[in-house]
Amino acid sequence: MMDPASKEDNPISLELICFGEGHFEKHHITDLKQILPFLDQEHKFWLNISTLHNTELLNEIKGIFDIHSMALEDILNTQERPKVEVFDHFILVVVKMLYTRTDIADLETEQISIVFGKNYVISFQENSFDVFDGIRSRLENPFGKIRKHGTDYFAYTLLDSIVNEYYSILEKITNHIEILEEKIIHEDKKIKLGEIYTQRKSIQLLKKVIWPTRELLSTLKKTESFLIKRRTIPFINDIYEQTVQIMDNLEMQRESITTLVEIFMTNISLRQNDVMKTLTIIATIFIPLTFLAGVYGMNFENMPELRWEYGYWFTWSIFLGISILMVIYFKRKRWF
Repeated sequence: MMDPASKEDNPISLELICFGEGHFEKHHITDLKQILPFLDQEHKFWLNISTLHNTELLNEIKGIFDIHSMALEDILNTQERPKVEVFDHFILVVVKMLYTRTDIADLETEQISIVFGKNYVISFQENSFDVFDGIRSRLENPFGKIRKHGTDYFAYTLLDSIVNEYYSILEKITNHIEILEEKIIHEDKKIKLGEIYTQRKSIQLLKKVIWPTRELLSTLKKTESFLIKRRTIPFINDIYEQTVQIMDNLEMQRESITTLVEIFMTNISLRQNDVMKTLTIIATIFIPLTFLAGVYGMNFENMPELRWEYGYWFTWSIFLGISILMVIYFKRKRWF
């Protein structure tokens, strides 16, 4: 649950768009009383609220639109699981929006609550960032389908924008995994295991959001309410199919991540084996040399070679000869 007092100084943004066939108005309002003239019009309107900290404002909205207390509680609880609730004169849809401002590693999640009735749609956001710019542009088109259909279709477009962003995030994750795969295959030593697990974490977060969203859409398309027209159900079913595809792709990417971890660990083992093999070869070459040096390092007087004029150079020639012969032998055995 959000703490209202913690963000009391943040600005309130109320975006009101009134639309219909041949009609379009856009307002940024500061007082909910400015909504009252639109309530009795035949046109539809969308009220987008980008903050949840002002409980006084939310209580005022509750009174104007007769929103049930349980629905308001679900809206305020930003840890709510995606779901759909059907009331007498409105439907509440709670869904999670995913987006990234910079890199996919900085994936953010935000709860979006959508309330729609006969001629109104209200969306509640945690902050001002959203993925609805495309909808705003479509509303400005006087010939667009979005103006002709009802509020159920408009709620569908909001959900569609959110699910499309899931696709965008999945594509970014897929691209990152492909880049990591190329680097790992080419044994790029700059790659760290943490980079792979960052992508795995993103996949888990996306799956955590997609799974209940799919259930939500399945429930929504089966909902028996006068607010959901029969012609809108195929559109909702289309989003449902998209979530199924995303889930399938997520499973594929999860398997790819598992494969990348295995390849990464295999590469590390191979590099360690190469190092150990090199050290073993060097140690093996020095074993006979160490033996000879140990023999001639003994301080016995009756060692004929100790007083030989060419003894020192002869010993070095033996050292070099043994080393060269062993290197040739190892090469023929393909030990390195």
